[in-house]
Amino acid sequence: MLALVGLLGIVLFIVLLARNKTIMPAAFVIVILLIPLCLGIPLNEISGYITDGIASTATLGIMAAFAILFFTLMNKLGVFDTIVGGITRRIGSHIYPVLLATMLVSICSHLDGQAPSTILVTIPALYPFYKKLRIRPVVLTFILSAVVGIWSFLPWGSVTLTNSVVMGLDVLDIWQELLPALLCMTGILSLVLLGTAYTEKKRIAAGLNDKTAYGSMFQSSGEELPARARRLLPFNTVLTVAVLILLFLNVVNTAVVFMAGYTVAVLVNYRTIKEQMAHFSEHASTALMICLAMVLGGVFGNVLNDSGVLNAMITALVSVFPQSWSRYLLTIFGTLSYPLGCFLGLTAYSFGVTPVINGVAANFGFSALQSVCALAPGYSMSIMACPIMPSTHLMLGAAGIDLKTHFRYSGWRLLMLALAFLAVTILLGNVPL
Repeated sequence: MLALVGLLGIVLFIVLLARNKTIMPAAFVIVILLIPLCLGIPLNEISGYITDGIASTATLGIMAAFAILFFTLMNKLGVFDTIVGGITRRIGSHIYPVLLATMLVSICSHLDGQAPSTILVTIPALYPFYKKLRIRPVVLTFILSAVVGIWSFLPWGSVTLTNSVVMGLDVLDIWQELLPALLCMTGILSLVLLGTAYTEKKRIAAGLNDKTAYGSMFQSSGEELPARARRLLPFNTVLTVAVLILLFLNVVNTAVVFMAGYTVAVLVNYRTIKEQMAHFSEHASTALMICLAMVLGGVFGNVLNDSGVLNAMITALVSVFPQSWSRYLLTIFGTLSYPLGCFLGLTAYSFGVTPVINGVAANFGFSALQSVCALAPGYSMSIMACPIMPSTHLMLGAAGIDLKTHFRYSGWRLLMLALAFLAVTILLGNVPL
């Protein structure tokens, strides 16, 4: 009974998100209340589950909100523009440098951990080069999708944050464990782009790209930074570097670092309360949504755990999973995580499927960190190939291509990268085989 109620609750959660029936916080609240009520649990106990869940994830939610506010402010003030401009000025007129520059600009613009900012920086900056050299825009969306899939494991990235909540791990533990794999995957992607450049060169020579349509909805505005922002650019750059160093050294709580960094940045760059509120209001909705996702995800997990539902579902799965396959459990589910991620989306997969798989894995002796290293690469790589993710449609609109074209070109390539990512984690010892 417990397992069935839990399964139906998770399916309901997935359906609400997949069919855009309601916003994400409301979907969480519906299942958080519905599951224990269906089990006849008293309201005072349900209240305890919820408050305990809030207490366990409040710090993470605050960290996520301030990280978004800090990096969006630094991006707006031109801290990353210098890097992006330096890269694009050195591109030249050859295909491979353009593709490599796309990868590097995507990585730099993804430092805030948000796919929309990566899209809005990368596509306007690189799109003119693709049009000039007759490279298909779908190549641009593939590279951007791959970079988001690899570098969403920053300590404040969406994949790391959700796994921290679901698995009860520190974000820096996940980041430090997977950093060697991220660097390896970046190297692999740069090699893949060699083959892509060769293919595009052959297509261009054969005239196959002559009828390619170029219809980006975004173009570079060419606007210069205000004089005050230009004067403060060295300070803002030093502040950003200092924040990153403190994060990597792990000597101060991550939330404290971002709270202090954002406060210093907003006070120095905006002198009046009106200017400060204007920036805060511009990005508060995104920060609030991410914060709520972290907190409500923790509450959802706590309700499943304290009500006994999660344990019942794990027991049911363990009973049907062949013992002889237990050694390969993480490899099996890791292989399936990309197609499941494409179908379910990041939030539904992370909070609905991952806890159950992690519980099953724990019964066979695997740690939560090993589960993250096996499961997360696949569904991280699916983020920009998932049709129910808003960022996917923003990217496609920005590049002027449709979902069918993008998925036909990028879908299987991202799957191969997801499998390569899993193989790298196995070879590096992150995932036992």
